[in-house]
Amino acid sequence: MALDRLVSLILRSAELVFAAIVAGVTGDYLHKSHASAWDQGRFIYTVVVAGISIFLALIWLFPFSSTFTHSPVDIFISILWWVAFGLLANLLGSSCGAWFNWDNVSPRGDQCGRFKANLAFSFLSAILWLASALIGIFWMRKQERRARAETAPHRRRWYRRSHV
Repeated sequence: MALDRLVSLILRSAELVFAAIVAGVTGDYLHKSHASAWDQGRFIYTVVVAGISIFLALIWLFPFSSTFTHSPVDIFISILWWVAFGLLANLLGSSCGAWFNWDNVSPRGDQCGRFKANLAFSFLSAILWLASALIGIFWMRKQERRARAETAPHRRRWYRRSHV
């Protein structure tokens, strides 16, 4: 019983940290960029998704039983992160090398390193939100089975002999 709460707490903490990293790196890029908002749409979208993720991870970080009932929202946030990952991967293209070539990944390095760090942490955020959703679904099914077992009437089978 405590293991699923501990795993949920670890996942929510990691989701919070990864979203904060993505928000920081992307926000720094947007702050230094002088392009129009239309040209920076994918970065604005990524910052908004990171902000929503930070907010929800902070709220759901507290280990209550209701933390496991948010699996539809977790799936939705995971989809938002997958879209952000796709938008960033589409922008990166092959100008900085392969997507999963992590030689120069650094939130404070050169521009390619920051883009790759942003890409990596958005990918990890999508995975973690999906894992939270799957754990929530598993926990809900386990609770439903337990509730059904407790409320089911215990009848004697017709073929068993009475011990009276």
